[in-house]
Amino acid sequence: MDPGDPTGDPATGERHCTGQDPLLLLQALQTLWSTRERQQLQEEAWRGFAALDDPLAGLLDMLESCRGRRGEGPSLEAWISRQLQCWLQAQPCPSPAQHSLRLKQLQARAIRVLTESPPSLVAPLTSIFQLQHADRSCLLVHVHRLHQEGRFREAVMLGTTLKLQPELDVEKMSVPLLLQDKVALMERYVAGFPDLQRRLLALMDSWCQPGFDIKDVASYHVTAAGAAASGEERLGLAAAQPSSPK
Repeated sequence: MDPGDPTGDPATGERHCTGQDPLLLLQALQTLWSTRERQQLQEEAWRGFAALDDPLAGLLDMLESCRGRRGEGPSLEAWISRQLQCWLQAQPCPSPAQHSLRLKQLQARAIRVLTESPPSLVAPLTSIFQLQHADRSCLLVHVHRLHQEGRFREAVMLGTTLKLQPELDVEKMSVPLLLQDKVALMERYVAGFPDLQRRLLALMDSWCQPGFDIKDVASYHVTAAGAAASGEERLGLAAAQPSSPK
């Protein structure tokens, strides 16, 4: 069996879509995932992708049904996403046009999924749904949320993958990771952006000046992060309060 064209005619490359239910495909893959039969799992996945009326929407249906899970170890959802990414690359049909309404609708769904998914889904979802060209305001909100939650590495990696660096404060993004000695990660973050590279270098140089105390930076950062978190909590509590009758 050729996993690149599981249900079609290998001579013509034609695929016959049967409108398979994405959630039934997910159930079948979950069963095979537990058996660790990876070859059979891949064949079933590629055969299932070919049978979906809309593989991109089908992937989102599957991911939405699993949304919010952040278990340890390899994720079936991330594996399915990477497999669909490979399957799409093997297909002769083009991806949706970059500015098409259909793609924008799929991107909006994909961003909602991404905000509740583990980091392993970022790269395949970005590739499949061209998220680097999606509505940047929603993506920036998510990056800021990750940063405020103390998930600094995730925030920087997401910003890098989605090419959001010019719209983010490089000092704010870099300080927590520099305090953790994650210099290489920040170098990748500013790669290709000369202005950001200069600002990062200037920041690091300032830390080498006489009289500089790293404890002051760490203390300020902890205080600022705590204030941001408290502000979000207060906003959440305020939103939850019932309005007073007039």
